[in-house]
Amino acid sequence: MQALVSTMMNPTSLFTVRRLAELGFQVTAIDSSRECYAFYSRAVKRRIISPSLRYDPRGFARVVLNELKTGNYDIYVPTFECGFLMSYYYNIIKNYTRMLTMPYESIMKIHNKEYLKNLAERLNIPTPAGTFCPKTMDEVKDICQSIDYPVIIKHQTGRNANGQRLIKNPAEVYPQYQEITDRYNLKNELPIIQRFIKGPLISTINLARQGDIVGNIVFKSLRVVPTTGGTSSYRVTYSCPEAEEMDRRIIEHFNWTGFISLDYMMDEETGNIYLIECNPRMAPAVALAYNAGVNLIEPYVDMILDQPIRNPKPQIPGIKGKLQFLDLGWILFNLTDNQLSLKEKWKCFKEWARPEKFYYDMTDLRDFKPILALYAFIFRRIFKFFGPEAGEIFLENVMFEEKRFNGSQETESYTSLSSSP
Repeated sequence: MQALVSTMMNPTSLFTVRRLAELGFQVTAIDSSRECYAFYSRAVKRRIISPSLRYDPRGFARVVLNELKTGNYDIYVPTFECGFLMSYYYNIIKNYTRMLTMPYESIMKIHNKEYLKNLAERLNIPTPAGTFCPKTMDEVKDICQSIDYPVIIKHQTGRNANGQRLIKNPAEVYPQYQEITDRYNLKNELPIIQRFIKGPLISTINLARQGDIVGNIVFKSLRVVPTTGGTSSYRVTYSCPEAEEMDRRIIEHFNWTGFISLDYMMDEETGNIYLIECNPRMAPAVALAYNAGVNLIEPYVDMILDQPIRNPKPQIPGIKGKLQFLDLGWILFNLTDNQLSLKEKWKCFKEWARPEKFYYDMTDLRDFKPILALYAFIFRRIFKFFGPEAGEIFLENVMFEEKRFNGSQETESYTSLSSSP
């Protein structure tokens, strides 16, 4: 069997191609740079270079569609936000292979934080009090004048803390908001202002079929990068029935099929959780799920091929997983943070160095070339990793920007893309 897998610069793609190879698939991989570390997995038999998903989404789509039109593939698996883009072309893709996706409109709706906040209110799902979705800069001014607490400023459709900023001093909220808006050209989609909740991040990954959850994992972040909130570098499987119930309401509401991942903040004082984000795709912790006894790739493939589903087992609690390169970033960020005292830095180091039993999400001695390629990528950009936007280095070409897709000037129309070769 043949599988086409797209975007190779994230831990999810590396995990996915390895599992597909174990299931007997010959994997062809697509991405925009030869530096993409998952390209070098022994599970990948062929590599195709495409335009950037972020900067030339229609060019990216054209390469994927042209490859699928060869008729050589049993399944197509987008591993990150390429799935958002390619869902737009599902009516073309289904003529050549199998793909599991929700409609493009549903994906983009639930990925928008303002829409998610309004949906949560209708479904009786708590979100942080003090979450604002301003429409004008005048409204931003009024909001900032009323704020007397730390806040997080977020893009409406950001992910993995891309462009996110924690502001502890209320007097700095408005100037920082202006700076973020100008830097990321967000005047037509102003960022969200959200009260900062101190406590751990609770995250879930669900695989669903027509509104029913087939398998899932719930985990608590022990360390996140950046430290103000973002991707978990060290995490542990965790029992949280409240999060699972909130997931169920959202999944049933959309009659969801495929992967969907949700993030909640837990207030460390009350233990209450609040929905903050939804990523309608796979997430890197599918590797943690696998190590905790929940194989989500097998039933995912079963669903794509429309064959009997191998239902995954419930997760084993207390299983820890580490994204080694990101966790190295965590300790480096803390040791170079001028706002931390020497005592606080020493405490961070002791926590990081403490011996514990855990699983690596990516490192596999039988398939070590991707790790070498990853650290070569990091070494070539080592000084950028100490900057405030270090996380964007990995995400740069795997993010989908809808406004760029909608605004791109493309001579080749949707109709011509959908025509037979």
